[in-house]
Amino acid sequence: MPIKKLVLSMPFLAALAAFADTDVDRAAFRAIYEEMVEIDSSPSTGSCTKVARAAETRLRAAGFTGDELQLVVPEGKPEDGNVVARIRANGATGKGVLLLAHIDVVDARREDWERDPFTLIEEDGYFYGRGSADDKSMAAVFLDLMIRLKQERDFRPRRDVVMALTCGEETSNRVNGVDYILKNRRELIDAAFALNEGAGGLLAEDGKPLALQVQAGEKIHQVYSLQVTNPGGHSSRPEPDNAIYRLAAALQKVAQLSFPIEVTPVVREYFRITGPMLGGEVGAAMTALAKNPADEIALATLLRDPTYNAQLHTTCVATRLDAGHAANALPQRAVATLSCRVMQGTTPEQVKEALERAIGDAQVRVAIEQRRDGSTAPELTEEVMGPVREQAARMWPGVPIAPLMASGATDGRFLMNAGIPTYGLSGMFATADETNAHGLNEKRRVKSLYEGREFLEAVVRAYLR
Repeated sequence: MPIKKLVLSMPFLAALAAFADTDVDRAAFRAIYEEMVEIDSSPSTGSCTKVARAAETRLRAAGFTGDELQLVVPEGKPEDGNVVARIRANGATGKGVLLLAHIDVVDARREDWERDPFTLIEEDGYFYGRGSADDKSMAAVFLDLMIRLKQERDFRPRRDVVMALTCGEETSNRVNGVDYILKNRRELIDAAFALNEGAGGLLAEDGKPLALQVQAGEKIHQVYSLQVTNPGGHSSRPEPDNAIYRLAAALQKVAQLSFPIEVTPVVREYFRITGPMLGGEVGAAMTALAKNPADEIALATLLRDPTYNAQLHTTCVATRLDAGHAANALPQRAVATLSCRVMQGTTPEQVKEALERAIGDAQVRVAIEQRRDGSTAPELTEEVMGPVREQAARMWPGVPIAPLMASGATDGRFLMNAGIPTYGLSGMFATADETNAHGLNEKRRVKSLYEGREFLEAVVRAYLR
């Protein structure tokens, strides 16, 4: 009788052991995620190198040695460190797969946040913290995956897998890690294609998955300045020609400027797939515009939504002001910074000309402050999309896959221009603008983070089989 009881208990014990292993793995991943978020890597007060070194320590403990692991710190920029790790395939005949995530984050001031931005806080189903979504969630997933793959005795990939955790995506104050490595050590990250940030999944307000997104192309971030100069003078003798007033008038014209509508093939397909799933007024407008890109009523509806407005044309918005030199003096100089997200195929010079025409004032000097080269959208090949479809069908049955043009810029443009097709893919679902990346109280759904981890692991393993 006791023996029979023991035999009948074995499946239960095996299941319990499997659960325990999964639970331990998840705890190890969460520790990586927490460590990353809690190391300040913002440009003003933080260090990417500290994050890179923390990742390096974990990778060495997992067994990465020699040239399998490289810490890349640009000369003269000691805080702009990057880390690259590679698992080599025996007898590989083709290039490998690159897993890319940036580890720098946007500045965050404690006094503005409800919670400490550099403490990972789990609350009401969300992880809060600067970088919790952009982009330390993917960085932690890739680091965790590389560690576990390295430790698997029976792991025999048919191609190399490379992970690059890089700095400088969020700011021009730092050396861009991807650009630097491509120019100086391309062999470290050369690959057949790359997975990157830039797309997740769209949730309905009730939490139902509507569409899994795959980024295929992105707008290009260009920075412009508007500058007005003036002789100035004593503030007790106001002049009609005031640099601040002239600049303010120019900014009002920029605020009213609408660049030409461009319903690209990728955006049209995204609207076609997502519209019926989203429903409501916005979903109906998506469906209508996908059928007829000249539908003015549908277009007007989508232009009122900041998310979809950004996908339909180039946008420019004022982000900084600097004017005057003393409280009791007329301003001698007034400068505004514009952040422009430019559609692929539009040059920085064309945007500059459009701004000058809209402002119509020769005394307002328009200058290109940061000129970035554009890139083209990668082809959604079967090699890339086959595993995505297979895993998506398993995890989210019936949820369609929608190609997405990202309105924000990523480091994918450097890889694309270097001939490495790059796809935004995370499997981390959210409602529109939910994560508030770059803003206050940035967050990632706990459920979405763990689902994205599972999804990305399955897709990467399929690429390596």
